[in-house]
Amino acid sequence: MKKIFTVAIMLFLLSCSIVFSEEVRKAAVAGAFYPIDKDQLAKKVDQFLSNAGKPVIKGDIVAIVVPHAGYDYSGQVAAYAFKEIKNKKFKKIIIISPSHYAGFDGISVYNKGFFETPLGLVKIDEALADRIMQKSSRFLFYPAAHEREHAIEVELPFLQRIYEDFTIVPITMGRPILDDVQILLSSLYDVMDKETLLIMSVDLSHYYTYEEAVEMDTRAISAIKDLDAELLLHQLKAGNVELDAPIAVLATMMLADKFNATGEILKYANSGDVSGDKTRVVGYSSIVMYVPEGSSARGDRKEKGDMTMKDEYLNKKEKQKLLEIAKASIREAVMGKAQAFPEVTEARLKENCGAFVTIKKHGQLRGCIGYIMAVKPLSETVKDVARSAAIGDPRFAPMTEDELKDMEIEVSALTPLKRISDAKEIEVGKHGLYMKRGFYSGLLLPQVATEYGWDRETFLQHTCAKAGLPTDAWKDPSTEIYTFSADVFGEEKPK
Repeated sequence: MKKIFTVAIMLFLLSCSIVFSEEVRKAAVAGAFYPIDKDQLAKKVDQFLSNAGKPVIKGDIVAIVVPHAGYDYSGQVAAYAFKEIKNKKFKKIIIISPSHYAGFDGISVYNKGFFETPLGLVKIDEALADRIMQKSSRFLFYPAAHEREHAIEVELPFLQRIYEDFTIVPITMGRPILDDVQILLSSLYDVMDKETLLIMSVDLSHYYTYEEAVEMDTRAISAIKDLDAELLLHQLKAGNVELDAPIAVLATMMLADKFNATGEILKYANSGDVSGDKTRVVGYSSIVMYVPEGSSARGDRKEKGDMTMKDEYLNKKEKQKLLEIAKASIREAVMGKAQAFPEVTEARLKENCGAFVTIKKHGQLRGCIGYIMAVKPLSETVKDVARSAAIGDPRFAPMTEDELKDMEIEVSALTPLKRISDAKEIEVGKHGLYMKRGFYSGLLLPQVATEYGWDRETFLQHTCAKAGLPTDAWKDPSTEIYTFSADVFGEEKPK
C-alpha cells in the first residue's frame, strides 16, 4: 500500500512538473483591472453574466467584439457578448488585442504554454498558433508584447466561468500596416471552423467629452454592425472614429462577411456612465457577428480553392461603365478639370473588389496601379487607381494632355488572394501572382504571363524580380506565394 501511495505521489509531482516546466504567462493586472481573490473574481463575473439577461442571438456566432478596461468600467458591457456564447461550446478561441505597452513591427502570436488568472491556467493551442504563424512572415512571437498587456488577460475570467475545456491563441497587434488586413483575413479564414471563436478585444474613443464620444462611437459601431469595412476605413482615415486595433477589426469584419454573417450591437456605454465624470470618457461596446438561423452555415462555406473569378463576373454593360469611369478619372487627373462620371446603379459595381488599371501608349506600358485588397466598391477602386496610374506610378512621369489621345485602358477586377504551398497549383493564363518575403513584395497580373509567352517557372522568376528578390526566391520556404484570378477587359485606342 505504501509503495502504491509513493508511486501516486511521484506521478502527481511529475504531472505538476510537466505543467510548470512549460511557460506560464503570469497574471499581470489581477488586483488592478479585476479582483485578485479567486472567489471574489468568480462572484463578480457571475454577477455580470446574470445581469446581462437571456441570450438573444439565434444563429452561428463567428466573432465577438468586447471591451478591455477595468471590470468596474467595462465588465458589465463585455458580459453581454460572453453571455451569448455561453451555450455555444467553443473549444478554440483566438483573442486579438492592441499592444498598449510595447511597440513593434508585425503581429505577435503567443504560441506556447499557458496564461494564468486567479481562476487557474488557460492552455495555449500551440498547434493552432503555429498554423496561423506559418501563413506570413508578419507573424512572430514578441514576448514584450504580452508580458504586461491587459487586453487579452481581462477576457479570460469570463471564458473560465462559462467553459470548462477550451484553449486560446493570444494575438497582439504591433505597428499596423494596411497589408495586415489581408494577411489576418486570409490566415483566420484558413483556420476558422465551428469549434473556433474569434474575440476582438477593443475599446472605442478615448478621452473626449461624453457627447463627442457617443457621436464618434455610434459611427464606429454602426459600421461594424453592418460589416462595412470600406466605410469604417474611410471614417478612420478621416478621424471621425477611434478604436483599438483598427486593422484587426477591419479583418474581422471582412472575415465575418465571408461567412455571410450579420452584426448585432448588444450593449454600448462609456466610462462616464459609471464614474459620472463626463469630461473625458472611454467608449465600450459588445457586438456579435453571427450567421442567422436559416442562412448558410459556417461549415458550409466554400473551400478556399473555390473562390475564383467567374467568366461572367462582369457583363458587357458593367465593363463599359468601369472603362468610362477609368477614362474620366484619368482625364480629370491629367487636365485638372472636373469630369462627368457615369452614375453607378449596378449592384456588382458597388461590391468591394480589388482592381488594377493599366494604361498603355502605342502598346507600351505607361502606368499600372491597383488595390490588391477588396476595401472599396469596385467602381470607386477603379476611379482611384486609374488616377494613380496616370499621375502616380513612380516608374513614369505624370501623363500629359497630349498623351490622352493615344492611351489604351485595361481594367483587371481581382478575386481574393489565395496562398499556395506548391507552385504546381499555378495555372498560367488564369492566375496572377503576388510574392512576398519580409518587406519585399511584388505582383504580376495574369495577362502578363500570357502576353510574354512565359511558362510557370519564368512567371515565378519575373514575379520574384518584381518584388526585388532573387529570381529563385520562390523556392525559399520563407517566401509567400499567392495566386488570384482576374476579369480583364480593355478599351482600344481611339480611332
